[in-house]
Amino acid sequence: MMQVDSLQPTFEDLELLAEVSQLLTLTEMDGVLQRVIGLAARAVGAEQISLFVHEHEQIDWAHVFTMRDLPGEEAVQVVTRVLDEGFAGWVFRSKRGDFIPDTREDSRWITFADDTVPVRSVLCVPFVVQDEVIAVVTLSHSELGHFNAYHLRLMTIIANQAATAVRNAQLFNRLRVQRRQLNAILQAMGDALIVVDEYGHIVLINEAARSLAIGDPPVIGRKLADFAAMDSMFKPLLPYLTPPTPERATSVHRLETRSERLQVDFQVTIAPWEDGLGGPLGTVIVLHDVTPLRDLSRFKDEMLRVATHDLRSPLALIAGYADMIRIDTLDPDSAVLDHVGIIKKSVERMGSLIDELLRVERIRNSPLELREQTDIQSLIRVAVVNMRPSAVAKRQQFETDIEMDDRPRIVADPVLLRQSMENLIANAIKYTQEGGQITVRARCEADRLYYEVEDTGIGIAPEHHARVFESFYRVESLSQQQKGNGLGLSLVRNVIMRHGGDVWLESELGKGSLFGFWLPLISDLAETQDTADDETLPTSEPPSPGAATLF
Repeated sequence: MMQVDSLQPTFEDLELLAEVSQLLTLTEMDGVLQRVIGLAARAVGAEQISLFVHEHEQIDWAHVFTMRDLPGEEAVQVVTRVLDEGFAGWVFRSKRGDFIPDTREDSRWITFADDTVPVRSVLCVPFVVQDEVIAVVTLSHSELGHFNAYHLRLMTIIANQAATAVRNAQLFNRLRVQRRQLNAILQAMGDALIVVDEYGHIVLINEAARSLAIGDPPVIGRKLADFAAMDSMFKPLLPYLTPPTPERATSVHRLETRSERLQVDFQVTIAPWEDGLGGPLGTVIVLHDVTPLRDLSRFKDEMLRVATHDLRSPLALIAGYADMIRIDTLDPDSAVLDHVGIIKKSVERMGSLIDELLRVERIRNSPLELREQTDIQSLIRVAVVNMRPSAVAKRQQFETDIEMDDRPRIVADPVLLRQSMENLIANAIKYTQEGGQITVRARCEADRLYYEVEDTGIGIAPEHHARVFESFYRVESLSQQQKGNGLGLSLVRNVIMRHGGDVWLESELGKGSLFGFWLPLISDLAETQDTADDETLPTSEPPSPGAATLF
């Protein structure tokens, strides 16, 4: 150690510095501060000492030690003034230590009226970590000139080493608080949480997961695969617990599983978690109980099956007896025939409604058979040819704008896709007055097909835009003008979304509407099908060739 003011370092000083180095191993804030105060007083023979710990631009009042024993409010006032105007504040702002041989001749020292012990010599040093002051220690003595440059140098060395220990303790305490907060949040979650490491061993579960009774304690440290034999709900999760490939390293997977043992349905979210360097460390599994929703869905499906099955027989009887009444009515001008005609139309409408409802549910819940590479340009032209006569019958202008230089292809169910295209055209024709205009557009951009049908019809008010694709939803003003069952647009949306695309609507009341959708072309689908859930659905009997009306 260099000589300062002709004072040579002693063996005690070297022992002191060695003891200071041991502070780096401490993680308890109180233990660090007590050692700092004791070593500082020992190092320079101080009579009194003050320590202000500063964290996140605030004073850590739990670890503030002052030279005077004051109640809470007065201590706040004293510390605030000292840091604003006093010697400790000057050291804090300048980020360097200093000493005052005679406090009466230095304006940086503040003397309070209630001071009972005279202070004549003062030494103050900051604790600095990465150019940030985290604490300030002030040492005082009643003798003039007690502190000198050698003491300042020695205290600066102590403070530099102690600063790291104080910051480590601060970080450790902050981490401990955050961990307790996180644990409280995880335990309060209603969803079951299971965290496994990269080898599939359970490292954390919350209280909701414990309630699943997945095994006898202890659960931590055991492989999640061991519980698959107890409950089959875990089997679909196991493929996602293997070390992820680079393309799956940040993928979030969602699936559903059911515990027959507990009679509970779960919606599962699976995501990898990584270390600070991006390396895989394991998987986070969140299980959300969706049993009430699935029970409701199963009840709906059962009621739909029962209703459609039980309705067909009485409808057939009504239609049969209506035909018999028509045959038995000899007078061709009889009003009975008009009544029978109304009955027949109502029966046919109800039958059509049942067929449409079953078709929508079949598309929504069945796998879609994406098995055919389809020439999309040819499919669009067939839809246009099929629907043009309907527009001509209403004396509407029917135009097409198909911009496709090559012949793009998609993997799709061509029957359902063509019917979706025809449904949008039929909808435009239906709600456009005679002499109006229908325009069908198609183009390819960025590996997507865009298909649009624009009309100059009556349009839809903005408040209905968000709901027109819902099943059975019909705009009241439109339903009074045209009959429909409100399933057509729902069918289109389900078909398009099951093919990996999306639908949209632009409309203004009295000025017309534009319905459209986009679909991924074959290059896009080829990549997404490898990671998609098994949603390839059987093609059922093709629906009737006529286009379904939408409202």
